[in-house]
Amino acid sequence: MPDRHVSAPDASVTDTSVTTATTEALRVAGDKGNAAAVAELLAPDVVFHSPMSATKVFTGREAVAALHRDIFAILDDVVTSPSFVRGDTGVFSFRARVRGVEIEAMNQVRVNEEGLILDYTVFVRPLPGLVTLFATLPPRVATRRHGRPAGALVASIARPLAVVHRTVDRLAPRLL
Repeated sequence: MPDRHVSAPDASVTDTSVTTATTEALRVAGDKGNAAAVAELLAPDVVFHSPMSATKVFTGREAVAALHRDIFAILDDVVTSPSFVRGDTGVFSFRARVRGVEIEAMNQVRVNEEGLILDYTVFVRPLPGLVTLFATLPPRVATRRHGRPAGALVASIARPLAVVHRTVDRLAPRLL
């Protein structure tokens, strides 16, 4: 696994108003499912770290904005929490449903002096929700980027994982 060092929030930044404004705008855009509003907050060279892969990142405003159009198309009942900011880093969590399965997630962003998001990481739990997200979102993204055959291939790999993990989640706790 590649070594990826992520810097801690820049605590030397005493004026967090820019980070607060950007994080809050992202939270509101997420609440509304507004990918165009998300796009306005992204730096041209933004890097988005997927919660589903240690190796796949999306780089650039257009790629991350397109990804958010896909994300908002599959999420239902999104409810966000208040945001928290420290230095150049902001976080907020949200709850949503993907194909009827609940997920909890946290967005973490690092913002530049102009208030644009440079680095964007999403964390998702619980595992049944994450694998349902994995079975739903990558096939959609693969279809958009590479056509239907690629989307079908990704779906054929990802969907069985979701079924297995949802089944294990229902049965294993009874044995613990």
